[in-house]
Amino acid sequence: MKCKCCGAEIVRIKTMGLTVACDAAPVTYWPIRDGAEQTEIQQIYTPNGETPYGMLTGELQDAVGVGYIPHTCNLLTLIFKGRDSWSRPVYECPTSGRLYVDVEPRADREPKICTKYMNAFDGEPDCPVKSETIFNFIPGRDTW
Repeated sequence: MKCKCCGAEIVRIKTMGLTVACDAAPVTYWPIRDGAEQTEIQQIYTPNGETPYGMLTGELQDAVGVGYIPHTCNLLTLIFKGRDSWSRPVYECPTSGRLYVDVEPRADREPKICTKYMNAFDGEPDCPVKSETIFNFIPGRDTW
């Protein structure tokens, strides 16, 4: 199966009612070491639906098991839906139905995209999208 946004190979793991898209390549994981940095700890999804936390480095003989890591896609396709009450362009992700807003839609600046609070068209900007995200604006980016 392929990701609808970036085309990467993914697998779907069912966990307690949720289905999570994960990278297709399985990873070996190890127990969390004492004194491990938060950035070294990763949530793992096992084929049988368990969701342990582990580390992706260690000695092979100490490995706990094999699982999958969640797919994080750096490509976000956004379809222009109109302007909100503040005249900011509002976009919708065709795969998730999530609404996004460009809070600084100036042609001479990089897009500054946030989710819409409560997914409401006239809602306030909420969580900023990661800076490394690549945007695919359809039909194009709407700017001032």
